Amino acid sequence: MHQVQIEVILLSVSDGNLRWRVAHGSLPTGCQPDARARELAGLGVVVPTATVVHSTSWRHTQDGLILTYAALPDPAPAEDTVRAVPADAAVLCSADAAAPTPPALSAEHVLAHALRHLSLVARTSPAVVAAVDVHPRLWHAVVAHTPDVAGQLVSS
Repeated sequence: MHQVQIEVILLSVSDGNLRWRVAHGSLPTGCQPDARARELAGLGVVVPTATVVHSTSWRHTQDGLILTYAALPDPAPAEDTVRAVPADAAVLCSADAAAPTPPALSAEHVLAHALRHLSLVARTSPAVVAAVDVHPRLWHAVVAHTPDVAGQLVSS
């Protein structure tokens, strides 16, 4: 039996700089992944207006699957738990079109993919566009990343 883990990348902004932290947890039987992501993000039953919780990717591990979500704004970005988004955070792709999973992924690779995905939906999803207007400093830092979908790479 494969296990499903939920990973939530929580994003915040401090002094104009994008910050992040990760929350992890299992997906209990009968629990919806979106609900578990909100719970792991520290969001209550009533989610604050203009909060975005968005599924960004999945990946296989030896034990099962990890479903990754991004949540913003982070409801509790304590200084001792958040890190600056690395300037060189890059999406990693496989060189083998028949085996699309890269050989090794770091948390920063998953973060880079999530930021590019969020940058795209901030421009294309009406619900997310509304959130952008409520949290402009945070979203300005997010949309500074190249908007793309999975598998698209840009030349550097």
